[in-house]
Amino acid sequence: MAEFRGLGFDPVLGRPVAVTEAARRCTEAAARLGDSPVPGEIPEWAGPSARALTDRAEQAAAGLADLPDALRSAAAVLDTWAETLAAHLRHAEELDLRATAARRALLDAEDEVERAETEAQFSPSTAEVATARARLAERRTALDRILTEARELERAHTAEATRVADRLRALGDGVPLPEAPDFPTLATQLETFSAAGRELGVTVARTPVTPVTPPPGAVSAFANALGGR
Repeated sequence: MAEFRGLGFDPVLGRPVAVTEAARRCTEAAARLGDSPVPGEIPEWAGPSARALTDRAEQAAAGLADLPDALRSAAAVLDTWAETLAAHLRHAEELDLRATAARRALLDAEDEVERAETEAQFSPSTAEVATARARLAERRTALDRILTEARELERAHTAEATRVADRLRALGDGVPLPEAPDFPTLATQLETFSAAGRELGVTVARTPVTPVTPPPGAVSAFANALGGR
């Protein structure tokens, strides 16, 4: 995590590498889910239990049918967000360098004012004091401008993160899958890079089909596909 000592705050919360990793996991999970076998037909001589199991498996497969596409779409959104986040981070680092230099200049100007005021006690002239104070005011204004620009970047970053979160949320519009698995590892990663990432857990737990109860092992398999367990 970058430290912005010159600015005094972090205007760009998040880590591009974490976003990229989350996108990669989504892509891999989509591929694994796409390789899930389709239940075969039950022969006529099969009993009620076998038929019921097949019906249940078919319902579960239907419930996951649209999830790989949602995961791939989420990965694309996250990859774009990682690029945007990286650009914002570069801007923040440039502002931090400028702010650090401006703070040093401000300290020098404060020292100059102090020296001028001390010397003025033994001299009738106050011209040097006025000059030093004017230079101090200029240095303060310069730092304030940089900090204002950083705050504007922070607002723009937050607004874009919200838009990304809305896009991720829209990918999962529909009825949520029951007993949606918890992905502690992925959720921890997503928490590190802004509100946008936190919506991914909602996205991957939704699908626009009638909810079904997955057969034993389906939930754990899905969690493993995302690397959450």
